[in-house]
Amino acid sequence: MTVSSGSSADRRARRLAVAVTAAGLLAAGCSGSQEADVSKSPKSRPDEQVRTGLSSALTRLGRTGEARIVTAGGSRLTPMAAPFLKSWRVYQVDYRQSSRPVMFHVALGGSQAYLLTGDPAAFGKMTKADGSSVGEATTAAAVATLYVQTTRPSGKLSYVVNGVDQIKFRPNISGSAAARRDQIVSEYRPVIKPPAAVPKGRDFAVTVHVVRDRELIRRDLTISPRGDVEDKPKTVVSDLPVPYVL
Repeated sequence: MTVSSGSSADRRARRLAVAVTAAGLLAAGCSGSQEADVSKSPKSRPDEQVRTGLSSALTRLGRTGEARIVTAGGSRLTPMAAPFLKSWRVYQVDYRQSSRPVMFHVALGGSQAYLLTGDPAAFGKMTKADGSSVGEATTAAAVATLYVQTTRPSGKLSYVVNGVDQIKFRPNISGSAAARRDQIVSEYRPVIKPPAAVPKGRDFAVTVHVVRDRELIRRDLTISPRGDVEDKPKTVVSDLPVPYVL
C-alpha cells in the first residue's frame, strides 16, 4: 500500500496543533483562552457521545479550551467514583500527547457542566443540582475524598495520601534529608489514615491528608446532609523531601 506524503504531512500538522494547544492550556491553568485548532479523533471511541455532550456543555460555560481537549485525539476521559451522585457524573480528563501534560476534573449533568479544578464552590453547585443526599459515614467519606481530588488547583503537585508510605519521597536521599524523611515517617505513621467520617450533629466530620508541592496538609472537612463541604486546611509539614514536579 502506498501512502501519499501529503497525508503524512497532514497528520503531523494535526498532532502538532494538539500539542501546542495542550501546552498552552497548562500554562494558562486551563483557562480556555487558547484559540489554536485541535484535531478531533474519528467518531469511533466508545465514550464519544459523552465527550461530545461534555464538550458542548463546557463551551456553553465559556471553557472552550477544555472543551477542545475533551474531544481531542489522544485525550483520556476517566469516570470518577461518586456513588452518592444521583444523575451527575464526574470525569478526569487527561491529555499527555505533549511534553507538558494537561489534567482537569469536570462534572456533567444532562446538558450542564461545572469545571471543578481550582473551584471548590463548583463542587457544591454540582451536589445541589444533583440533589445529592449524605446520610451515612461511608457516603460522607466518599464526598470528602472526591472533593479534595477534583477541586485541587491546576499546575500543582497534589495528591491524597491514605498512609505515610504513600508520600512520594525523593529516592536515594541521604544525610539531613534522609533523617527528616525518617522523622516524618515515624511521627505520621499512626496519624495518616484513609478518610473516615464520624457524626457531627446532623453533619459528618472527615479528615483527609494531602501532599501539595512540599507540604503535608491536614484537611478537616465537614459534610452536610446535602453534600455541602466546609474545608479547614492546616499545613502540618512544610518541608517534605519530595520531588517538586507535576
